[in-house]
Amino acid sequence: MKLCLTTIAAFALVGASADALAAGVLIDSAELPAKTASSLRSDIDHARVEVPELFKAVHDIASRANELDAAARKPGTPLTMQFKSLGPRALMPMLEMLAFDAHAPTGLTPTASSALQVGLVEAIGIVRDARAVPVLGRVLERERSADVTRAAADALGRIGTDEAFTALTRALELSKTSIDRESAVLAGLGSCRRADAARLLAKRLDAHPDDATARVVAKALGTIGNAWAWQTLSARSEEGAVRETAARSLVNAYLTYRGSAQKAVSNAILVVDDPHTAALVEAAKRGASRDVVALLDALSQRLLANPTHANYSATQLR
Repeated sequence: MKLCLTTIAAFALVGASADALAAGVLIDSAELPAKTASSLRSDIDHARVEVPELFKAVHDIASRANELDAAARKPGTPLTMQFKSLGPRALMPMLEMLAFDAHAPTGLTPTASSALQVGLVEAIGIVRDARAVPVLGRVLERERSADVTRAAADALGRIGTDEAFTALTRALELSKTSIDRESAVLAGLGSCRRADAARLLAKRLDAHPDDATARVVAKALGTIGNAWAWQTLSARSEEGAVRETAARSLVNAYLTYRGSAQKAVSNAILVVDDPHTAALVEAAKRGASRDVVALLDALSQRLLANPTHANYSATQLR
């Protein structure tokens, strides 16, 4: 009986150790589908052979999180740049730290812990590798920190695959009871430069939400249709559809909001700088009241003086 109990205890310890080995700084890899977790584990193991120095570098940054946070101008500043400087091949070491690594640092202050978590998520998003989507999607589903939620949504938006877009739309459906979470996901959709994401955001703004939500959605439409940002992308087949969708929704919203919400809308219109904007403004004037025409004239003046338009047009002519 004593031997049997000892054996059971030993197996229990082994099981606990195996579970611990799956836990990262934000999620447990056991929360992922088994096939996904196995594939990621295999990629991580291959990367460890190819770039062992990057695993050490990621661990070193994480282990110094308290020190780095204490030296930061503002406590809680994400450690994004420290991880980004390691380059895209640091993706697997970062994913291991996020979801697999049982040796993630302990004893971190709340601000250092936030700096580490947000920094990892943001740096992973910058790499734009679809293999990160299952991990980021799980983070987005379960995370309660507003900063981490925002970072995960933005990272998924940057990656922008079908799977990433699906994760964002699912998260949006689940976030209806939390204004902060909903705002974070809407902002993340702004980083997802796809026509379906633009249509989703436009539909939300066309439904005339409250002023706070309108500001968030307007900014997201400005991000998704940003004329300058599109120039940096290699895949631009949906640029025209995205920017026109954003412009149409924003011009309509410009007439229905006032104050800070209207300002957010007009700023987004200038950032998108879609070629159809001037025609949309003129069309809105037809049959409009004198007050509405005056509002649209003011917008037209801003469009004429828009530095984005002048610089973007000059770039297109080169």
